[in-house]
Amino acid sequence: MKPLYALLALLIACPAGGDDDDSAAAPEGPDPLAWDVTDFGPYNVGYRTWTHTYTPPGDIGERTIEVHLWYPTEDTSGEGFRYLGVFLEEDAWVGATPAPPVHADGYPVHLYTHGHQGFAGSSAFLARRLASHGWVTIAPDHTDNTFIDNDSPRATSLFYTRSTDLSESLDQLDSVGVTHLAGTPDTSKVLLSGHSFGSHSTWASGGATFDMEVIEDQCATGQVESGTCTPAEIEVFRGGLTDERVVAMIPMAGTPRESWFGPAGHLDVVHPILNMSGTDDDVGAQGMFDKSAGLDFTWIDVQGGCHQLFGLGACDNIPTDEGFSIVGTYALAFGRAHVLGDTGEATLGILDHTVEVSDRVAFQRHLP
Repeated sequence: MKPLYALLALLIACPAGGDDDDSAAAPEGPDPLAWDVTDFGPYNVGYRTWTHTYTPPGDIGERTIEVHLWYPTEDTSGEGFRYLGVFLEEDAWVGATPAPPVHADGYPVHLYTHGHQGFAGSSAFLARRLASHGWVTIAPDHTDNTFIDNDSPRATSLFYTRSTDLSESLDQLDSVGVTHLAGTPDTSKVLLSGHSFGSHSTWASGGATFDMEVIEDQCATGQVESGTCTPAEIEVFRGGLTDERVVAMIPMAGTPRESWFGPAGHLDVVHPILNMSGTDDDVGAQGMFDKSAGLDFTWIDVQGGCHQLFGLGACDNIPTDEGFSIVGTYALAFGRAHVLGDTGEATLGILDHTVEVSDRVAFQRHLP
């Protein structure tokens, strides 16, 4: 992490002036949109977690998830921990003192969904990067689909409960989560990202519609993974899973499955999309781009990136820190533009590729 410099930013943003100074009033605090989008911001990272039980649709009974929260802190040291009791985290600190929101509307919010047999902290590098710029990240462990808790074959309901987990996590941020912060998170406009199987959930929660003819045929012929679907489950897909609080989405290392969305269900998304992939991980990203004309759809393909470029790292053909920096820079620029309305030259230049982040990035873009 970079050293904390919030006080310095405050002094720069609020120059001293005499009582007879009739110039325009100085801003009350630092301008977070002036912070370098290509680097970490001034904050360190705090972390908390709690359990939440709710009843999803589809007559499947109660469901309990673990909800995870990363947030900015001005603490300069703290206690690390292990995700799931396994994966060591030293750069986010349990129970750290939350820094007050520095953005006018409260903490900007990033919502994250992990991949198959992953966990909420699978892409913790991204949560830390955003927290350093004053954001909060909220993410659930998707019960029955984590590293230590996975049902095989995957239940039909899992293809929608992952999205209901996301919506419930946002609701929790507004209630339980706010007690862990020093201000209010702005859940009215949320950046959603997902890794691998999390891309399915990202598209579903972001507004893609399900192809009911395809789903009903699969259910009738036992082609779903579990072999069965109930009428109540089918009705959940018919109703859709869109969360209107999502205003921008970043699917990473994955594409929407035609076995659920059909060939065109993704075209119903109305929000900007930043699709990220790596050249060493063939997930069909070129085909996804080719069939996404008409959407606000940006695709970056990172040379040497493997599937875990967007998760735990350790790809063979790109250093982990370099890969995380590329992904974090694009994600932060995308969030600043579409959640915070950042029209700065550096931010928009990254997103239209007039500013080069790395020569490893191949860039393509559709505009609506």
